[in-house]
This record gives sequence, C-alpha cells and structure tokens, in this order.
Amino acid sequence: MKAKLIVLFILLGTAMNSHAQAKLVFTPQWTAQAQFVGFYVAEAKGFYKEAGLNVSIEHPSPSNPNINRLKTGQCQFITLHLVSAMKFIDQGIQLVNILQHYQQNTQVIVSHKPLKGIESLRGMKIGHWKSGFSELAFSLNHRYNLGIQWVPFLSHINLYISKAIDATMAMSYNEFYQLKIAGQKIQKDQTLYFRDIGYNVPEDGVYTTASFYKTHKKEVEKFAEATRKGWEWACQNPEEALDIVMMYCQANNVLTNRVAQQWMLEECLNVLSDIKTGKRTYTLDPKGLELANQLMSEGGVIKQTVSYQQITQP
Repeated sequence: MKAKLIVLFILLGTAMNSHAQAKLVFTPQWTAQAQFVGFYVAEAKGFYKEAGLNVSIEHPSPSNPNINRLKTGQCQFITLHLVSAMKFIDQGIQLVNILQHYQQNTQVIVSHKPLKGIESLRGMKIGHWKSGFSELAFSLNHRYNLGIQWVPFLSHINLYISKAIDATMAMSYNEFYQLKIAGQKIQKDQTLYFRDIGYNVPEDGVYTTASFYKTHKKEVEKFAEATRKGWEWACQNPEEALDIVMMYCQANNVLTNRVAQQWMLEECLNVLSDIKTGKRTYTLDPKGLELANQLMSEGGVIKQTVSYQQITQP
C-alpha cells in the first residue's frame, strides 16, 4: 500500500510539473501566412507538445513588431531575416540563431521598365517595406552609390500599380504574386532577383536572446528540433500543410485565399534547400554569414562584422 502511495505521489507530481510548465511564445515577422507553415504544423500536429513544450504562436502588430516583443519578454522566439538580425546585433541586441530554415534569398525588384543589371536602378524611385526587410536593398544602394529614392509602404502594391514609383521591392512568394494577380504583365527583364546579382543571403531564421539561450538551452534545442520536424512534415505533406495554413489565417482574420497561400507555400518550401547542394540543413551556413557581413559592411548597414560563434553560440 505504501509503495502504491509513493508511485501515486510521483505521478501526481509529474503531472503538476507538466501543467505548471511555463508557456513559450513564438512570434513571426508578420501576420498569419504560409511563410510560417513549419511553425503552424509543429503546433497543430503536436510536435511541440511531444517535445514537452507549451508553445503559443502570437503574431505581431505594426505598432509592436516581434523584435520589440522579444526585448520586452512578450515572446521567447522570433523569426528574422539574417541581415535584420545582424543589424540588431550591431545595435547591441544579443541575438542567437537557433535554426536557419530559409537558405536562399527571395527578394526581387520589380520595375515598370526593363532592367539591364544593377546600373538600371540608378536614380529610381523604389518602394520598400516600412516595417523592415530592406537592409540588403539599402546596402546595394550605398555600395554602388545609386541615388535611389526610397518610398516606404506597409504591405500593399498600390504604389506600383498607380505608377507613383518606378519600381518596388517584393518577395517572390508574396508581393510578386500580388502584382501578377492584379493584372500586371511582368516580363523577365523587369525583375532583378537579389540571388542572381551576388546577394543570395539566407533569409528567415529563428532567433532568441543570448540570455534565454544560456539559461534555457534544453528548451531552445527542443523548440528548434520540433520546428525542424514541422518544416519537414510540410515538405512531405504540402496539401495538408496548406489546410493548416488556412486554418491559422482564418483564426487570425487574415483576408486571403487558398490559391495565394498555395503559391506562397510552394515558393517558401523551395528556398528551404541550399541552392548548390539542394539539401535542407536548417543550420546557418558560415559562408552565408560571411557574404552577409561583406555586403552589409560595404553597404554601411553595420559597423562591425558578426562572427559565426557570436550569432550561433554566444
């Protein structure tokens, strides 16, 4: 009888500890969309729970971006473009890359007129995201002294369609598609992909603060592994993954449709693989960081280079 009571107390204690486990919050860069499918899958399919984690996905707002939420402790994990993370590190915010899922660059400049390389951008009026994501473009402008006039926008394509600007920044999986379905007949020579002009810098990765990394290393590793599992599942089950994306879009009142999210999903799954090897590693390539350091330093975006150890294992 005594032995049974001891076992009962142990089980009760384990259940209470599990129930009392602190909630971990992940905040992506933007509203719900297929760009973040790996995280949605990891939550919806129970991969985070299987890892013993209590994870909640909370999206940011224009007035409270994910980097602010991370700094104030409203979340523990965020996604950032590599160059954005480097800029914040240069400003003194200690960030750690715990998983690098996007190995390729998806940014493209779309012009009304044909482009014949970087020099075609000289003196242009180009739209860029007000909320960030444009560090590489600013670096390009500074590096070649192009004299680009930058016009900020939130998330719309109206400036381009109305011809208020000469060209616009776009993500291949988002704004580029919006321009197409808006009736814009974009020819190949009207686009300039950053990955084709020596700017193929990795984009989305998962970041946490150095202090959280050091004090919660097991939780960090479990979150990274469960997230990786989510992305792999999405690659193997794209239709079901799309169902999950639509569920999150509806739950977050995002006005979209399945066709648009399918385009985004396909584009995003493609850039998970290294452009040369075709492999999905989910780790930050030292050469990718080296390229980013070179471009960001030459472009005047950062004052000091970021070492591989600094950004992965502080």
